[in-house]
Amino acid sequence: MINVVHLLDDFAFGGVTRALTLFDHRELTEHARSRTVAIGKDLLAENFDADLLVTHMPPCWSRLGFLFSLRVRNRDARLVHVEHSYTEGFVRERVQAPRRFHALVRLAYSLYDEIVCVSQAQRNWLARTVGIPGNKLRVIHPWCGREELFALPNVPWAPERPLRLVAYGRFASEKNFTQLVRAVSLFAPGEIILQLIGDGPELTALRKAAVGKLNIHIRGRIDSPAEFLQDCDAVIVPSRYEAFGLVATEARMAARPILVADVDGLPEQTGSAGIARPMRTAAEIAAAICDFRKLPLHDMGRAGRREVAGLHDTILASWKEVFADAGSETAGKLFVPEGEARQAA
Repeated sequence: MINVVHLLDDFAFGGVTRALTLFDHRELTEHARSRTVAIGKDLLAENFDADLLVTHMPPCWSRLGFLFSLRVRNRDARLVHVEHSYTEGFVRERVQAPRRFHALVRLAYSLYDEIVCVSQAQRNWLARTVGIPGNKLRVIHPWCGREELFALPNVPWAPERPLRLVAYGRFASEKNFTQLVRAVSLFAPGEIILQLIGDGPELTALRKAAVGKLNIHIRGRIDSPAEFLQDCDAVIVPSRYEAFGLVATEARMAARPILVADVDGLPEQTGSAGIARPMRTAAEIAAAICDFRKLPLHDMGRAGRREVAGLHDTILASWKEVFADAGSETAGKLFVPEGEARQAA
């Protein structure tokens, strides 16, 4: 039995917070005692009573001192980082100086024993573009934990009635919901109906864009996806960047086909369950919807549910491996900076 401490700076309800519920699963509590510690604007880290320290906040320049002190003050702990945020799409959309940003990531990651990526696309970008050693990267998909979605019936879609789409998540620019509203506005109510579920800074703008559109319904936050997934035919995810996209996983669990943007980790989830298309603009989203509604959506939904059925077992097995590494004899080695290690070799 090892002691695990998870460090987190944002406890807002969302994918990261929900993913941490994984560590309460019986299969993992048999191997590790996990607790979560809130990290504020602390300049220095404390010494934790832990065999494994897992950070869940993205690195930034102002936090490098904290990360260095975390490494120095916890020399006997294995240090692992889960990268929930940074992707190739994030850099393209949000970063003005990519080389400087890549240098930050390399410097921060050099303090860790291992980096957990949430998608294969993220792992490939970190290895190929950022320059993180491949043997330091492991892919473990995020935990969903909403097993009740497997019980939802698969509702066949009939082409003679409107296609009922759902999009949900934080109403923020990276989710690209404003362009989605504009795209659905191009269709008649008898063709496409859209429900938007969530809350966030773009709520007012979305409501303004949807004024007078009888086929667009903006609802508030609903914490149980089963409540609205049971009333839809498919889920659309038009994000500008998305490390993995638990929304797409939940849709597959609910046997709903998915239409996702061709960015970062989203295309990895389509399989037989959907398609990935360019969806940056309203015109691109509308074209993608036109292609999507011609497909055998009922069959795709059922296939997606089959493909995702074993995902949770895979996630649990992967974290057991992380725990085993932390409990091994080499986990308590004295930390040597990568540069000094190369010189010694």
